[in-house]
Amino acid sequence: MSHLFYILSFTLLLVTTTCCAQGPDDDKRHMKTDSLKSDYEEWLRNEPLRSTPHDSQTITPMEPHISTINPLEQIPERPKVNINIITPALRTDMRLAYQSHWLEERRKEQQGGAMMTGVNPISLIGYFISKLFPHRKSKREREHEKLKQILDNY
Repeated sequence: MSHLFYILSFTLLLVTTTCCAQGPDDDKRHMKTDSLKSDYEEWLRNEPLRSTPHDSQTITPMEPHISTINPLEQIPERPKVNINIITPALRTDMRLAYQSHWLEERRKEQQGGAMMTGVNPISLIGYFISKLFPHRKSKREREHEKLKQILDNY
């Protein structure tokens, strides 16, 4: 019975804090509709009644640029590739660089420790609820235990 009391009180506390968190905000943060309406009317009064005449000289069409361009001239010259043959010394350096990178990654993984761990709150709540209530066996499990006990006693 006491477990049920704790669960109900926790649920009630959770519901009240949720309701308080979703309550209406302070009116000071929001602008009142009267001030919005007066600002809009002032903005309308300051707007000019007629639009300014358009200057047709500012936008003039460009002359069409028609010419034939050789497609080979548009392709940039490719840089020449310098092919290096991998020497044994270069191969050893590459292998050592890979191994040092691999070792550094392993070291970082081992350094993780407590800062990298986290607790899932849902699984924690489920664990506590499972500890509060005893495990009730199903009808099938009870019948299975009866039959097993009969077989053991036989």
